[in-house]
Amino acid sequence: MTRDESPTAAEEQLPLRPIDLQILLVLMESDLHGYGLMKEVERQSGGRVTLEVGSLYRVIKRLLANELIDEANGAPQESAAKRRRNYRITAFGRQVARAEADRLVGVIETAQQRRLFEGGKRA
Repeated sequence: MTRDESPTAAEEQLPLRPIDLQILLVLMESDLHGYGLMKEVERQSGGRVTLEVGSLYRVIKRLLANELIDEANGAPQESAAKRRRNYRITAFGRQVARAEADRLVGVIETAQQRRLFEGGKRA
């Protein structure tokens, strides 16, 4: 069974946890296994976001349960080299990430209206 992909269903997932959005953004570029996700999140955030293995797999479990990601290569194979699970963003995950980005744009617009940014820089 797949999740309802209506705009309302996507909005019900909001607000996303920052790390959830970060992982979805990484997976929009390519499918990755857990270690690759850790490294790419760290790289894309300029080192500001780092994940521990335990917390990464809790996040992955949550994203799988919410059908925002799925396994790209099905069940893991028996050999050690093929045991890695690759993850990919789902169509619903893309829709939720887009809805979250729209929500964040609204937050930024409100912050600008409240003059939190002066001359293009944070106050």
